[in-house]
Amino acid sequence: MDPILSCRWHDQDGEWALTVSHNGSSWVLYAAAPLWSESLPFANPDEVRRLAQALLDLPAEPEPYEFEWQLSRTEFERTENERIHFATFAVGLDPTDDHRPYLAYQSYYHRGQATGLGLEVICEDPPVDHLRAQAHAFLTDCPRPLQA
Repeated sequence: MDPILSCRWHDQDGEWALTVSHNGSSWVLYAAAPLWSESLPFANPDEVRRLAQALLDLPAEPEPYEFEWQLSRTEFERTENERIHFATFAVGLDPTDDHRPYLAYQSYYHRGQATGLGLEVICEDPPVDHLRAQAHAFLTDCPRPLQA
C-alpha cells in the first residue's frame, strides 16, 4: 500500500505521519503519533481528489483558507459493543499564526452515550511544495472528474 499523499516528520518524541493510501478497496487516511496510530476510510475516491485539489489550491499569500473532511467507521456493528470511530481532517492556513499552513487530524470514539477523544496529529508548516507535487501526480494519474 503505497501512499499517494504523505507528510512525515520527527520531533523529540518520535515520528509522526499523515498519509493517504489506496488499500485495494478504499482510500484510507493513516494518522500516526510516536505511540499510537490509526486509519479511517475516505467516503469515496472523489473525497481524495478534493483533498488533492485543496492542497494544490493552498494560497501562497496569507488569507483565510481551510478545507475539512469527516471520516468515520463503525466497529462491532449492531452488537452491544458497537463503537463509532470518527475524525476530522483539515488542510488550511492558520489565521491566528501568520496564516502558516497546517494539516490537522483529530479523532473521537463514540460508544453508547459516551464520546471520547482519540488521536490528535497536527503538522504545522508541512512541506507544501512536496504535497502539491504529490497532489498533482495523483490528479494526473486519477483524472476522473469530481461528482457534483
